[in-house]
Amino acid sequence: MNKVLFFQAHPDDLEFSCFHLIYYLCKRSTKHYEIKIGSLTRGEYGWPKHAEHFKGERLGKLRTKEFYNAIKVYGLSRKDIHFFEVIDGYVEFNKKTIHLVKEYLEEEQPDIIVACEPRNTYYRHSDHMNIGKIVYYILDKNLVNFGSKKPKLYFYASIGANFIWPFKKEEIPLAYKTIHLHKSQIHIWRKTNLLYKILIRHYGKKLKGWKYAEGYRRVYYGDERNKTEKLKFFGRLFLILNVKVWPEKITRH
Repeated sequence: MNKVLFFQAHPDDLEFSCFHLIYYLCKRSTKHYEIKIGSLTRGEYGWPKHAEHFKGERLGKLRTKEFYNAIKVYGLSRKDIHFFEVIDGYVEFNKKTIHLVKEYLEEEQPDIIVACEPRNTYYRHSDHMNIGKIVYYILDKNLVNFGSKKPKLYFYASIGANFIWPFKKEEIPLAYKTIHLHKSQIHIWRKTNLLYKILIRHYGKKLKGWKYAEGYRRVYYGDERNKTEKLKFFGRLFLILNVKVWPEKITRH
């Protein structure tokens, strides 16, 4: 059985970018895959500006509860989740966070790792990008002993996707339902709903016979780093425009 480890910065990140892949692995391939999720924060500062009084521990508990409700859709339980207890908005590329992630990887020994795109991403939130940087750094520098078989690495929320995961239209309402279980974050979903629709149709066009899909970037590291594909012209153009819209240093409200 292969172990797949998903990293997220906040409790609702995976529902937007990875719902269909996780759902398939949990519901249709239970004999082949074991799923684990590492969440750097509890999202305790992801709240509109008009609700400043709700931020902090109180919001963190609410978002954790929403997250536990969401993972029930996949068939996962609390034992499959690990919280690193980093403060929302302060996921930094530093020794402390690298050590926390390193220890987790040493314990879990995954076969496949899925993390947020740290560079060519359409959502340049510093928390998201830094967890991707940390995971890549640990693997590239061989900071964890995985034995003879190193884990494969994929990034989600990537502009330069080279691995496409298709799904049927009938699954979209279930994805919406799961996303809406994060009730405290509906204000963000209203802003990103159109982007979600555009992305799943965009990736769907890349596979013959499919209309909807999620996009991931297979990443090579260490001695294989030269195999990493470069962005094509339109990918580079989108990235330039994206940087202007979403500067890299974005913190929670």
